[in-house]
Amino acid sequence: MRVNKTKSLIKNTAVTVFWLAVWQIVYMLIGRDILFASPGDTLKALLEMCASAVFYKTIALSFARIAVGFFAGSVIGILLGIATGFSGILYTLFKPIISIVRAAPVASFIILALAWMKSGEVPVFISFLTVVPIVWSNLSEGIASVDNKLLEMAHMYEYSISTKLKKIYMPAVLPYIKSAAVTGVGFAWKSGVAAEVIGNPRFSVGSKLYEAKVYLETPQLFAWTAVIIILSVLFERIIINAVNGTKKHRG
Repeated sequence: MRVNKTKSLIKNTAVTVFWLAVWQIVYMLIGRDILFASPGDTLKALLEMCASAVFYKTIALSFARIAVGFFAGSVIGILLGIATGFSGILYTLFKPIISIVRAAPVASFIILALAWMKSGEVPVFISFLTVVPIVWSNLSEGIASVDNKLLEMAHMYEYSISTKLKKIYMPAVLPYIKSAAVTGVGFAWKSGVAAEVIGNPRFSVGSKLYEAKVYLETPQLFAWTAVIIILSVLFERIIINAVNGTKKHRG
């Protein structure tokens, strides 16, 4: 196991070094700091940002906004998915609305939301709105994938509802929930930060991105982008570990 971990570390390090080298080469080819920042300048800007207390307040508030939107969207998506998964009438009723939400441009919802609520609330709402269709569609698909023969067997042996959920539905649905969680986290961060860029609430990663763009501070722009990626990956790992923990607890 230790050998596998060492190999994995070497491989990941090599991949990281390769893409950092590509980044540096692209920077050298462009040759204009105002258009493209180097890895070194980006790291320097990131370290300078880390020295400020405002930096931590900014990422904490952005993380909180997007996390609230993600979890709220997940809860509603799960409830809708369960309801429509077991009821054809409800599925037919809600599918057009979900399809509209999924197809409409995020920017349209952001601009509309800015007329309804405070700028700090918009990222929460947009993250929520983005996550609901993802969770709903995955959960509905998971429920539909349940083997009818297993359901017939459960009916024959008069399984209770709780036993059906634990033994039949949960094993079928959990992979779909995990997929929805991974996809939902990425979309929640993308849409949430976009809402912050347009709405420009105080102490938000999106507003810092906008300021870096306005003042042509390209290293800061790259550094804040790196922060968003890191936060998104960390949040994704937390959610995946939580889902895997649920799976192990079941087992």
